Amino acid sequence: MAEITFPEIEEQPVSWGYYRDLHDAGRYKAIVDRDTGKLFSIVSKDYKVIRHEQAIDALEDILYNTKGLGAPSVTTSFYNDGGRMRRTYRFKGISVDISQDDKIQPELHLFNSYDLTWPLIVLLGAFRFVCANGLVVGRKFYQLRKRHVVQLEQMDFRGQVTTALERFKKQVKTWRKWEKRALSLDTYQKVMEAMKFGKRATETIEDMVSEEVEGFLTDGYPRPTVWTFYNLLTWFVTHETVSLNHRVELENRLRRAVEHFGK
Repeated sequence: MAEITFPEIEEQPVSWGYYRDLHDAGRYKAIVDRDTGKLFSIVSKDYKVIRHEQAIDALEDILYNTKGLGAPSVTTSFYNDGGRMRRTYRFKGISVDISQDDKIQPELHLFNSYDLTWPLIVLLGAFRFVCANGLVVGRKFYQLRKRHVVQLEQMDFRGQVTTALERFKKQVKTWRKWEKRALSLDTYQKVMEAMKFGKRATETIEDMVSEEVEGFLTDGYPRPTVWTFYNLLTWFVTHETVSLNHRVELENRLRRAVEHFGK
């Protein structure tokens, strides 16, 4: 992590009032970047600050000692001047076919924030070679999601990491079924409603669906497979979002929306 610059987090007391009439807000503290003075959040005294570096060390201590995973490639992204972090571990030594020439690799995503936007989260995901898509996994595969109210040592990183491959294999079985199942108009509408796209994004997705599909229903609706439609959405989220914050928001919507696809 030597090449990455993390905020130097410091807890500071909080006061309220004006000028000389200041009062100590004893129940609260401020989370501040010591070097820049940036205020990330004001939290209760019970809030446990988990530094990005601490979360990474705790997860990687298990990752690199878990058999079958191998050494992952790692990317790290920040938002809000380091107030939010996403770190992705892609396991290149593991490759699975959904269909011929359609390979995916498992990923784990570590999220943490100082501005209260994200709790500490570890999520299962995947990477699709064909279009360089980041594939999100439905909510039932959420692995670890904890508010900063417990000590880092109390979080079950080990249990989540060591079972990640089994969860990934189960998800792959579902994706293979999607590759053979046609998308119904009702499901398409429910998913698009859940994604809450704006006008431009909706038109882009509609154009992509039309370009990908040769056959049409009698009412003119393009009928892709569930797998094709799912990957069009993940391509848009991966390649067309303007910021890390926007991408994570759309990924969260997609995790909820994929429940409409079924198993």
